[in-house]
Amino acid sequence: MFRCAWCMKKIGENQPLTALNVKFAEGVDFKDKEGEIIQVYLSSRGTSVPMVVPTADSEAKKHGQDGLFTVCDDKCGQKMKNALSKEIDTFQNIDI
Repeated sequence: MFRCAWCMKKIGENQPLTALNVKFAEGVDFKDKEGEIIQVYLSSRGTSVPMVVPTADSEAKKHGQDGLFTVCDDKCGQKMKNALSKEIDTFQNIDI
């Protein structure tokens, strides 16, 4: 079960979800956390949020995605994207 990275609401197995795909800024590396859901501190929000770190052989990684933030809907997705865009030391590209 996932949680929305913005509102932290539980997203059930049969509920739709969206993911924000991120590319890490140069020097940021979570290779030791591949395949895990980790907590990433966002200074713009003053809190940590869950992020999925794809494995090296995953489709997400093959498409250049270094991390995924699951969100429950487009509204939360846009708010999360706005917050992530302020985290320039960690993320260089954010796509919904």
